[in-house]
Amino acid sequence: MRKYNLNENFFDVLNEKSTYWLGFLYADGYVRMKDGKSGQIKLKLKDTDISHIEKFLKDLECEKPIKCGIEGKSKFCQVSVYSNIMVKKLLELGCVQNKTQKIRLPNISSDLMNHFIRGYFDGDGSISKVKNRPNSFQISICSNKNFINDIQNFFSKGLIYNYKNYSIWKTSKIEDIKSFKEYIYNNSETFLKRKLDIFNKISYSYKRDYSQTKNKKCYRLINPNGLVIITKNLRKFCDDNKLKYSTMSNLSRGIGKTNKGWKCYLN
Repeated sequence: MRKYNLNENFFDVLNEKSTYWLGFLYADGYVRMKDGKSGQIKLKLKDTDISHIEKFLKDLECEKPIKCGIEGKSKFCQVSVYSNIMVKKLLELGCVQNKTQKIRLPNISSDLMNHFIRGYFDGDGSISKVKNRPNSFQISICSNKNFINDIQNFFSKGLIYNYKNYSIWKTSKIEDIKSFKEYIYNNSETFLKRKLDIFNKISYSYKRDYSQTKNKKCYRLINPNGLVIITKNLRKFCDDNKLKYSTMSNLSRGIGKTNKGWKCYLN
Protein backbone atom coordinates (compact mmCIF):
# COMPACT_ATOMS: atom_id res chain seq x y z
CA MET A 1 0.00 0.00 0.00
CA ARG A 2 1.24 3.46 -0.94
CA LYS A 3 2.22 5.93 1.79
CA TYR A 4 1.58 8.84 -0.59
CA ASN A 5 -1.02 9.07 -3.35
CA LEU A 6 0.22 9.15 -6.97
CA ASN A 7 -1.46 9.09 -10.35
CA GLU A 8 0.68 6.31 -11.79
CA ASN A 9 -1.01 6.64 -15.20
CA PHE A 10 -0.18 10.34 -15.59
CA PHE A 11 1.98 9.75 -18.69
CA ASP A 12 -0.31 7.18 -20.30
CA VAL A 13 -2.16 9.93 -22.17
CA LEU A 14 -0.10 12.80 -23.53
CA ASN A 15 -1.67 16.22 -23.16
CA GLU A 16 -0.39 19.72 -22.37
CA LYS A 17 0.68 18.87 -18.81
CA SER A 18 2.05 15.36 -19.29
CA THR A 19 3.94 16.34 -22.45
CA TYR A 20 5.46 19.37 -20.71
CA TRP A 21 6.69 17.27 -17.77
CA LEU A 22 7.99 14.63 -20.18
CA GLY A 23 10.16 17.32 -21.76
CA PHE A 24 11.23 18.64 -18.36
CA LEU A 25 12.22 15.16 -17.17
CA TYR A 26 14.15 14.61 -20.42
CA ALA A 27 16.21 17.65 -19.44
CA ASP A 28 16.37 17.71 -15.64
CA GLY A 29 14.92 14.45 -14.37
CA TYR A 30 16.46 11.24 -13.12
CA VAL A 31 14.61 8.09 -14.19
CA ARG A 32 15.68 4.54 -13.41
CA MET A 33 14.36 1.02 -13.05
CA LYS A 34 16.57 -0.71 -10.48
CA ASP A 35 16.88 -4.46 -10.94
CA GLY A 36 13.84 -4.33 -13.21
CA LYS A 37 11.47 -3.97 -10.29
CA SER A 38 12.01 -0.64 -8.53
CA GLY A 39 11.06 2.43 -10.60
CA GLN A 40 12.25 5.82 -9.39
CA ILE A 41 11.74 9.36 -10.71
CA LYS A 42 13.76 12.13 -9.08
CA LEU A 43 13.51 15.86 -9.70
CA LYS A 44 16.18 18.07 -8.17
CA LEU A 45 16.25 21.85 -8.70
CA LYS A 46 17.79 24.88 -7.04
CA ASP A 47 15.87 26.01 -3.98
CA THR A 48 14.43 29.10 -5.69
CA ASP A 49 12.52 26.79 -8.06
CA ILE A 50 10.77 24.84 -5.29
CA SER A 51 7.40 26.08 -6.54
CA HIS A 52 8.04 24.21 -9.81
CA ILE A 53 8.52 20.95 -7.94
CA GLU A 54 5.30 21.71 -6.07
CA LYS A 55 3.56 22.15 -9.43
CA PHE A 56 5.01 18.83 -10.62
CA LEU A 57 3.67 17.00 -7.56
CA LYS A 58 0.28 18.67 -7.86
CA ASP A 59 -0.07 17.53 -11.48
CA LEU A 60 0.93 13.99 -10.45
CA GLU A 61 -1.67 14.18 -7.65
CA CYS A 62 1.09 13.35 -5.19
CA GLU A 63 1.52 14.72 -1.65
CA LYS A 64 5.10 13.51 -1.16
CA PRO A 65 7.09 16.05 0.90
CA ILE A 66 9.95 17.95 -0.75
CA LYS A 67 13.41 17.68 0.79
CA CYS A 68 15.83 20.62 0.70
CA GLY A 69 19.54 20.79 1.46
CA ILE A 70 22.91 22.30 0.58
CA GLU A 71 25.66 20.96 -1.69
CA GLY A 72 28.79 23.03 -1.35
CA LYS A 73 27.48 26.58 -1.59
CA SER A 74 24.36 25.68 -3.57
CA LYS A 75 20.93 25.20 -2.04
CA PHE A 76 18.62 22.65 -3.63
CA CYS A 77 15.22 21.02 -3.29
CA GLN A 78 14.30 17.55 -4.53
CA VAL A 79 11.62 14.91 -4.56
CA SER A 80 11.62 11.23 -5.51
CA VAL A 81 8.51 9.29 -6.46
CA TYR A 82 8.45 5.55 -6.94
CA SER A 83 6.32 3.77 -9.53
CA ASN A 84 7.13 0.87 -11.83
CA ILE A 85 4.13 1.74 -13.99
CA MET A 86 5.17 5.36 -14.49
CA VAL A 87 8.84 4.59 -15.06
CA LYS A 88 8.06 1.91 -17.64
CA LYS A 89 5.92 4.41 -19.53
CA LEU A 90 8.63 7.08 -19.40
CA LEU A 91 11.16 4.58 -20.74
CA GLU A 92 8.77 3.79 -23.61
CA LEU A 93 8.53 7.53 -24.33
CA GLY A 94 12.31 7.81 -24.65
CA CYS A 95 13.12 9.19 -21.19
CA VAL A 96 15.67 6.47 -20.55
CA GLN A 97 18.21 5.70 -17.83
CA ASN A 98 21.62 7.38 -18.23
CA LYS A 99 19.88 9.55 -20.78
CA THR A 100 22.39 12.37 -21.32
CA GLN A 101 23.95 10.97 -24.51
CA LYS A 102 20.96 8.86 -25.57
CA ILE A 103 17.90 11.11 -25.84
CA ARG A 104 16.49 12.30 -29.16
CA LEU A 105 13.57 14.54 -29.99
CA PRO A 106 10.65 12.11 -29.48
CA ASN A 107 8.18 11.06 -32.11
CA ILE A 108 5.03 12.62 -30.66
CA SER A 109 2.02 14.38 -32.15
CA SER A 110 2.89 17.70 -33.82
CA ASP A 111 0.18 19.49 -31.84
CA LEU A 112 1.99 18.54 -28.61
CA MET A 113 5.59 19.14 -29.65
CA ASN A 114 5.60 22.77 -28.48
CA HIS A 115 4.73 21.59 -24.94
CA PHE A 116 7.57 19.05 -24.98
CA ILE A 117 10.09 21.62 -26.21
CA ARG A 118 8.86 24.16 -23.64
CA GLY A 119 9.40 21.58 -20.92
CA TYR A 120 12.87 20.73 -22.18
CA PHE A 121 13.73 24.43 -22.55
CA ASP A 122 12.63 25.11 -18.97
CA GLY A 123 14.96 22.33 -17.85
CA ASP A 124 18.02 22.69 -20.07
CA GLY A 125 17.51 25.91 -21.98
CA SER A 126 18.17 29.55 -21.21
CA ILE A 127 17.15 33.03 -22.22
CA SER A 128 19.19 36.04 -21.20
CA LYS A 129 19.19 39.77 -21.79
CA VAL A 130 22.35 41.10 -23.42
CA LYS A 131 23.74 43.81 -21.14
CA ASN A 132 23.80 47.40 -22.39
CA ARG A 133 22.07 46.52 -25.67
CA PRO A 134 18.41 47.56 -26.00
CA ASN A 135 16.03 44.73 -26.95
CA SER A 136 18.92 42.28 -27.38
CA PHE A 137 18.46 38.72 -26.08
CA GLN A 138 19.92 35.26 -26.55
CA ILE A 139 18.32 31.83 -26.23
CA SER A 140 20.04 28.46 -26.11
CA ILE A 141 19.34 24.77 -25.56
CA CYS A 142 21.97 22.30 -24.33
CA SER A 143 22.00 18.53 -24.92
CA ASN A 144 23.87 15.79 -26.76
CA LYS A 145 24.86 16.31 -30.39
CA ASN A 146 22.03 14.24 -31.90
CA PHE A 147 19.31 15.94 -29.84
CA ILE A 148 20.65 19.39 -30.75
CA ASN A 149 20.74 18.42 -34.43
CA ASP A 150 17.09 17.41 -34.06
CA ILE A 151 16.29 20.86 -32.59
CA GLN A 152 18.18 22.62 -35.39
CA ASN A 153 16.34 20.61 -38.04
CA PHE A 154 12.99 21.23 -36.34
CA PHE A 155 13.31 25.02 -36.21
CA SER A 156 15.57 25.54 -39.26
CA LYS A 157 17.25 28.49 -37.58
CA GLY A 158 19.99 29.24 -35.07
CA LEU A 159 23.54 27.91 -34.85
CA ILE A 160 25.04 24.77 -33.28
CA TYR A 161 28.16 24.88 -31.11
CA ASN A 162 29.75 21.46 -30.57
CA TYR A 163 31.92 20.69 -27.55
CA LYS A 164 33.57 17.49 -26.32
CA ASN A 165 30.61 16.00 -24.44
CA TYR A 166 27.69 18.23 -25.37
CA SER A 167 26.31 20.63 -27.97
CA ILE A 168 24.41 23.91 -27.76
CA TRP A 169 21.79 25.34 -30.11
CA LYS A 170 21.77 29.12 -29.91
CA THR A 171 20.28 32.19 -31.58
CA SER A 172 20.38 35.90 -30.82
CA LYS A 173 18.28 37.09 -33.78
CA ILE A 174 15.35 38.91 -32.24
CA GLU A 175 12.84 37.69 -34.86
CA ASP A 176 13.92 34.07 -34.24
CA ILE A 177 13.50 34.55 -30.50
CA LYS A 178 10.04 36.07 -30.93
CA SER A 179 8.85 33.19 -33.12
CA PHE A 180 10.37 30.65 -30.69
CA LYS A 181 8.47 32.27 -27.82
CA GLU A 182 5.20 32.33 -29.76
CA TYR A 183 5.62 28.66 -30.64
CA ILE A 184 6.53 27.13 -27.29
CA TYR A 185 3.97 29.14 -25.26
CA ASN A 186 1.05 28.56 -27.61
CA ASN A 187 -1.93 27.14 -25.63
CA SER A 188 0.28 26.67 -22.58
CA GLU A 189 -0.68 26.38 -18.92
CA THR A 190 2.49 24.81 -17.50
CA PHE A 191 5.79 26.69 -17.60
CA LEU A 192 8.63 28.10 -15.52
CA LYS A 193 7.49 31.65 -14.83
CA ARG A 194 10.96 33.20 -14.43
CA LYS A 195 11.86 32.32 -18.02
CA LEU A 196 8.58 33.60 -19.44
CA ASP A 197 9.16 36.84 -17.51
CA ILE A 198 12.38 37.39 -19.48
CA PHE A 199 10.66 36.65 -22.79
CA ASN A 200 8.03 39.24 -21.86
CA LYS A 201 10.73 41.94 -21.67
CA ILE A 202 11.09 41.78 -25.46
CA SER A 203 9.57 44.83 -27.11
CA TYR A 204 7.76 43.92 -30.32
CA SER A 205 7.62 47.57 -31.45
CA TYR A 206 11.26 48.43 -30.74
CA LYS A 207 13.38 49.78 -33.60
CA ARG A 208 17.02 50.68 -33.20
CA ASP A 209 17.90 54.35 -33.76
CA TYR A 210 21.16 54.33 -35.66
CA SER A 211 21.21 58.14 -35.93
CA GLN A 212 22.67 58.35 -32.40
CA THR A 213 25.57 55.98 -33.05
CA LYS A 214 28.89 57.53 -32.05
CA ASN A 215 32.00 57.50 -34.25
CA LYS A 216 29.92 56.66 -37.31
CA LYS A 217 31.70 55.85 -40.53
CA CYS A 218 31.47 58.28 -43.42
CA TYR A 219 30.47 56.86 -46.80
CA ARG A 220 31.02 58.25 -50.32
CA LEU A 221 28.26 57.14 -52.65
CA ILE A 222 28.18 57.53 -56.42
CA ASN A 223 24.83 57.21 -58.16
CA PRO A 224 24.37 55.74 -61.67
CA ASN A 225 24.72 59.24 -63.15
CA GLY A 226 28.05 59.88 -61.43
CA LEU A 227 26.74 62.22 -58.72
CA VAL A 228 28.78 61.94 -55.50
CA ILE A 229 26.88 61.90 -52.17
CA ILE A 230 28.43 61.85 -48.69
CA THR A 231 26.52 60.28 -45.77
CA LYS A 232 27.19 59.08 -42.22
CA ASN A 233 23.95 57.10 -41.99
CA LEU A 234 24.21 54.43 -44.65
CA ARG A 235 21.23 52.44 -43.40
CA LYS A 236 18.83 55.40 -43.55
CA PHE A 237 20.18 56.39 -46.97
CA CYS A 238 19.55 52.86 -48.26
CA ASP A 239 16.03 52.83 -46.81
CA ASP A 240 15.24 56.22 -48.40
CA ASN A 241 16.57 55.16 -51.80
CA LYS A 242 15.31 51.57 -51.83
CA LEU A 243 18.80 50.10 -51.78
CA LYS A 244 19.84 46.93 -49.94
CA TYR A 245 21.87 47.95 -46.89
CA SER A 246 23.87 44.70 -46.60
CA THR A 247 24.94 44.93 -50.26
CA MET A 248 25.95 48.60 -49.97
CA SER A 249 27.84 47.85 -46.76
CA ASN A 250 29.72 45.08 -48.56
CA LEU A 251 30.56 47.49 -51.41
CA SER A 252 32.12 49.88 -48.89
CA ARG A 253 34.44 47.04 -47.82
CA GLY A 254 35.43 46.18 -51.38
CA ILE A 255 33.06 43.24 -51.78
CA GLY A 256 31.18 43.44 -55.08
CA LYS A 257 31.06 46.24 -57.65
CA THR A 258 27.67 47.98 -57.76
CA ASN A 259 24.12 47.87 -56.40
CA LYS A 260 21.56 49.02 -58.98
CA GLY A 261 24.30 51.11 -60.54
CA TRP A 262 25.36 52.67 -57.24
CA LYS A 263 28.89 52.51 -55.88
CA CYS A 264 29.86 52.86 -52.23
CA TYR A 265 33.21 53.62 -50.58
CA LEU A 266 34.41 54.45 -47.10
CA ASN A 267 35.27 58.16 -47.27
